[in-house]
Amino acid sequence: MQTVKITFVDAGSLGPGLELERFSRWGELELWDNTAFGERTVRLDASTVAVANRVAFDKELFDACPGLKLVLLTATGYNNVDLDAARRHGVAVCNIVGYSTASVAQHTLALLLGLMEQTAWLDVYAKTSWAESAGFGHLDRPFHEIEGKLWGIVGLGHIGRRVAGLAQAFGARTAYFSSTGTDRDTPMTRLDLEALLRTCDIVSIHSPYNEKTKGLIGRRELAWMKPNAYLVNVGRGGIIDEPALAQALDAGTLAGAALDVTLPEPPLRSNPLLSLRHPERLLLSPHLAWASVESRNRCLDEVELNLRAWLNGERRNRLD
Repeated sequence: MQTVKITFVDAGSLGPGLELERFSRWGELELWDNTAFGERTVRLDASTVAVANRVAFDKELFDACPGLKLVLLTATGYNNVDLDAARRHGVAVCNIVGYSTASVAQHTLALLLGLMEQTAWLDVYAKTSWAESAGFGHLDRPFHEIEGKLWGIVGLGHIGRRVAGLAQAFGARTAYFSSTGTDRDTPMTRLDLEALLRTCDIVSIHSPYNEKTKGLIGRRELAWMKPNAYLVNVGRGGIIDEPALAQALDAGTLAGAALDVTLPEPPLRSNPLLSLRHPERLLLSPHLAWASVESRNRCLDEVELNLRAWLNGERRNRLD
């Protein structure tokens, strides 16, 4: 087996408690928690294999690191890699798929339930004010059931299908929109975007960020939605026009939104979503839907399988 140098350039993005040293069985291993843009070439100059999540792999980096032969992504998305430049330099690029399906689907449901039932607010109320109240309950913030609602799925891949199954388990009816125009092998009804937004009570987004989904839901599309509808985005920031969403939430033309993603990440302090007049209508999480402990371990398993395949001259999850 050939000797290689394997460099994790942003291992910190995977979180603590993972067995990264396992990769030392395949070659010389170097671990960095984070790598700034200007540090990339120094850290990868002598590397054969780069393992990365968010670090940019552009033409300049490939030009400066001729010894680099493989980029292993610890994610499904690959918009941080210039694939054309990688091909010209003979660099293999592999992503991972399916590892986070259960985690993202579960988090989608957690966000929706937290938003619909105002659980964070109710927790504070129960701990600080309930003991002094006159009654056993507090009905000032009513909530609704998922059962009987129409739940629209934007992006019916692995995650979208799993979310559809959870929605159906709660008694919801489901429909989907395909940004590629593809009919999926499913009994679910396929709707165009306008029909889906106009008719659905819940809409969750599970699409990648690309030219077809960039700004997919803007001011016009938000205006199509029911005023009692909920919108959840666990896909990518930039699919929803965030200033337009902020206006819709404050105007009450949308019941609520839950986001695990923004553009950029982390959001700028000037993002209007952070200064809503009605912050109770928005639930945010910091892009961690994918990050259950089980999911992060599956991520490393998949990356290691991609590395082993490449070392054995096999193609696995190749993007180049």
